[in-house]
Amino acid sequence: MHGPRGEAGAASRSSEQVLTLLFVHGVTMDHRTFASQVEAFQERFRVVCVDLPGHGRSEAVDLRGPYSMRAARVLVELLDALQAHRAVLVGQSLGSTLCQRAATDCPERVVGSVHLGGVSLYPPFSRLLRLLNPFVALAIALFPRKRLYALFAAHKALRPHTRAYLQASASAAGKETILRLTLDMLRDMTQGIPRQLEHPMLICHGDHEAGFLKRLASRWHASQPGSSLAVIEDAHHIANQDNPRAFNEALMQFLDVIS
Repeated sequence: MHGPRGEAGAASRSSEQVLTLLFVHGVTMDHRTFASQVEAFQERFRVVCVDLPGHGRSEAVDLRGPYSMRAARVLVELLDALQAHRAVLVGQSLGSTLCQRAATDCPERVVGSVHLGGVSLYPPFSRLLRLLNPFVALAIALFPRKRLYALFAAHKALRPHTRAYLQASASAAGKETILRLTLDMLRDMTQGIPRQLEHPMLICHGDHEAGFLKRLASRWHASQPGSSLAVIEDAHHIANQDNPRAFNEALMQFLDVIS
């Protein structure tokens, strides 16, 4: 786990007053995913980034089993350790899944959440979705490692610097990590969470995002009371890196309303 970063704006206020922004990255990535957000928000908010278990500078873990539940518990424990009484969880892709689980476990701490390239876990998806598992596993297994990492980056980012980051982080994490966490995300979608989240929510995606994720985002917004939907122009799945200025503007507007 990577420790708290950018707490300059929090020193003069108590932990009960300060708003903590907890940024949670996606598969194979790390805290560097949100470098532009740390720089933009650290003067006003308490900004915290993490390296999820098995990612970045965090310790290696056995990825077998329900990864998302364990990782979400890490997020809750981090909020406890930081005495973060008012938190906004910002999750990208897998990070969105973890933020939804963490918010379910500690709703009294979470005053809002932001979901970038994520899907709603409520209501759960049909268990028929699990029929995709063997096809996903076979497709990933058949790709040579270098080609898989390049494809992984090309299908998630537009900008050369974002693609280079994703390709390098995927290579460092390895094919097995991509496979296990992708299958775990499919399982998460069919398990879901027990109830709809009730806090204000910003749902966003890049304008070059995959079509099915765009549709799921629109459906999520339509069914989620108190939510806003933002489309980040000139951006793909990792929209906060492809177009940090536009994403930061959408995030600041959301935070202005709830803070």
